[in-house]
Amino acid sequence: MPQILIVDDNRTTTQTLCTLVERWGYRAFGAFDGAQGLAVLESEVVDVMVTDLRMPGMDGMELLKRVRESWPEVIPIVVTAYGSIQTAVEAMQMGAFDFLTKPYENKELRVKFERAIAQREMVLEMERMNARIASFEDETERRMGMGEIVGSSPAMQRVFEDIRKVAPTDSTVLILGESGTGKELVARALHAQSPRREGAFVAAHCAAYAEGLLESELFGHEKGAFTGAVGRKIGRLELADRGSLFLDEIGDISPAVQIKLLRVLQEREFERVGGTTTLSFDSRIVAATNRDLNTAIGRGAFREDLFYRLNVFSILLPPLRERKEDIPALVETFCRQQARRLNRPVAGLSQRALEGMVTYDWPGNVRELQNVVERAVILADDGQIDVEHLPVAMDTGRPAQVALPEEDVDFDEEMERFERRLILHAYEKSERVKARTAKMLGIDRNRLRYKLKKYGIDD
Repeated sequence: MPQILIVDDNRTTTQTLCTLVERWGYRAFGAFDGAQGLAVLESEVVDVMVTDLRMPGMDGMELLKRVRESWPEVIPIVVTAYGSIQTAVEAMQMGAFDFLTKPYENKELRVKFERAIAQREMVLEMERMNARIASFEDETERRMGMGEIVGSSPAMQRVFEDIRKVAPTDSTVLILGESGTGKELVARALHAQSPRREGAFVAAHCAAYAEGLLESELFGHEKGAFTGAVGRKIGRLELADRGSLFLDEIGDISPAVQIKLLRVLQEREFERVGGTTTLSFDSRIVAATNRDLNTAIGRGAFREDLFYRLNVFSILLPPLRERKEDIPALVETFCRQQARRLNRPVAGLSQRALEGMVTYDWPGNVRELQNVVERAVILADDGQIDVEHLPVAMDTGRPAQVALPEEDVDFDEEMERFERRLILHAYEKSERVKARTAKMLGIDRNRLRYKLKKYGIDD
């Protein structure tokens, strides 16, 4: 049911029109001045507004201006009792859809309403069409493989070029970069532009599983292979058949799983845990890590032969602090995505807020930026993101300053106190899941378990 707002300082006129409008099948709201009209607009969805031009306080022209700024979807009709063509022309120039001159016939008013409602429906249909077009374009970009990777900096252009070169091949790819730089997006882009794009893209986040669970997750298992194996499980290797298998955080896998994975890469075959049937492997492997695998090799934590098998072609993703020229485009993209997902209006970003975001170093990279934008979209009630909607460190663009103690302190004691707070915060934020906590802190699970026990955090 279309909703109509009547604004007129003559209470009798307003009440009479509301009754008449409801008799025609519309829902009516009445207001006796411009301020009341704005209050109705803030609380109700209005399709058409009819306003008198001559009113005490906020007149119809000012009301029209405010409506055009804040509620451009509302179709305004202005009413004047003075028959001034010039006034009507000015109102039309300010965005009024039509005008009426008092006194007017009810029939004339109804015709104006019907035209305004038709215009509103046309606007809504255009919005729906634009949304469908945008959705189609987003899906097309996603399928082309680059749609969610944003960046025009020289560093990102090199990444795009690497993707274009290696994607059509079947070569194993190793993606290197800090946490939050978008390694999985690159893996999906490689898949989308490869001959295997009609097959499945299967991701396995290796740091999220304990050793025994990871082996079962990757290779699958047979019924009775271990306690709790009540049936056959198909692993990620089988699910990715004729597609792409993405192994994230490959640097965290155990030596036992490394040996099995090496065989897969060398022989293109494997067995399920507890099984004897040899299964063929026909999938492209893309691996990723935020660790220095050369260092891991040096200390015996990662097999050198597996590294060379994985590192046929490497793609290095730059941290966000090294491509700050991409931040405005990333912010715009995330604002649009979050506004759509959260159904929140986003009018834009203040210059001060953008400067703070560009100056900030982003230790959490693109993932941190995305989370900051989501928070800002939620907080910005008027749709305008300003610096008060951002974390404090972005107000000045500098990390928070640490105050030096006035007295001598025990350095080791202070560092342990800080470390305990940091680990506790990460542990709670990850809902006390050790694998997630370790990944968040960038340490292995054994080290995390030691720290949790040391500081009495573990339950």
